[in-house]
Amino acid sequence: MAGHEGTDGLTELQRDIYNYIKDSGPVTREQIGRRFNLPQWQLEKNFATLRHCELVRGYRENGEVYITLWEKGDPGELEM
Repeated sequence: MAGHEGTDGLTELQRDIYNYIKDSGPVTREQIGRRFNLPQWQLEKNFATLRHCELVRGYRENGEVYITLWEKGDPGELEM
């Protein structure tokens, strides 16, 4: 992703996952996995890329982990 901004340089799947999160609001990993029919390892691999690019982040609420867009000024991230 060197030299890219936003979603430039993402794979089609990563871009689709990003847009799903953007359009659907905070979602769980399970919702993403079901939506794209992804095994856990593939979901984690793609999430790691999106997180590394500071496009999405995880947070915990009421014992559940949610994935949402990374906003400027967000405090850190939750390790998945």
